Amino acid sequence: MCGKIVSVRPIILHGQTQVISMSLTHEFFLLSGDFDLNETYEWYRANRHTWIEKSVVSYEIIQSVKDFLNWLPSFDPETKESQRGLNYYGVTVINKQGAEKLIKILDKWLKLIEEAPDTFSFRGETVWKEEENDDDYWEQTRNWLKRDTMQNELEVLIDLAVKASGNNQLILHFGI
Repeated sequence: MCGKIVSVRPIILHGQTQVISMSLTHEFFLLSGDFDLNETYEWYRANRHTWIEKSVVSYEIIQSVKDFLNWLPSFDPETKESQRGLNYYGVTVINKQGAEKLIKILDKWLKLIEEAPDTFSFRGETVWKEEENDDDYWEQTRNWLKRDTMQNELEVLIDLAVKASGNNQLILHFGI
């Protein structure tokens, strides 16, 4: 059971309701240190699918390490304030100092994941389940991961962070 968490959205197409789904991911882009943060969303729309120096990390992996990512110094371009961690649903800027911390955190995770079985799970969110018979309840979810997938996604993000820290570049993060 290694299914992706997906966003399911009903749409009307040709007069009929259709359900579409897409995997939830966090995207990280390597940009020059003098990138104009006022152009963030315009840049994203124009370059999201063609930018080569990027990393895409699944929702499940970010969920698994998000508490540790809160140690990461970062910048919120919306509020124009320094902070710690990633904006889960928005944009975050990671500078050289943040990239160096990101490398250290993710290197430790890679070493830990080496010991994991091929498929494993982390505790996910606690969600409220509503049943038709009014037997509503809280449920603890599990995020199922494949070791190789987690290792690959983290390695690509580490490589991006190494480039950012070594070349005084920025990492621009777009949350889900």
